[in-house]
Amino acid sequence: MNDETPIAPLQATYLLKVLMGLLAVCLVILAAIWLPLSGASLVQQRWLVAALAVLALALAPAVQWVYRRSDELQRLQHQHACVSSLAVAASVSGLAGILQANQLIPLFNQFWTLGLLLALWGVQLMRADRRFK
Repeated sequence: MNDETPIAPLQATYLLKVLMGLLAVCLVILAAIWLPLSGASLVQQRWLVAALAVLALALAPAVQWVYRRSDELQRLQHQHACVSSLAVAASVSGLAGILQANQLIPLFNQFWTLGLLLALWGVQLMRADRRFK
């Protein structure tokens, strides 16, 4: 990108799509956290766990389907976002593991790591998109 080229503002529909995706992830995380505290019967909890597991297993094929349907520029943007997000999430996860192993921070649910990774990916995707506009 040329430094003299103005950066286009974010489109509202694009930002809404990203925010809706992050909201859906947050709702799944909240459901997983709420599940043991819900007071639901064991059978209901098992059904909810099964539903969350099916959602988790369906994530990879859904991402592959969307990725195959995207054009070359969108694929390049997703690759940039994934590489940046992976580097940050790996270092943060490694640091958290070291701190937890030495009892400097308490253990926490791995859904927080998933949420961090997806939030980083969303932000990096918006940054990659802005670079090509």
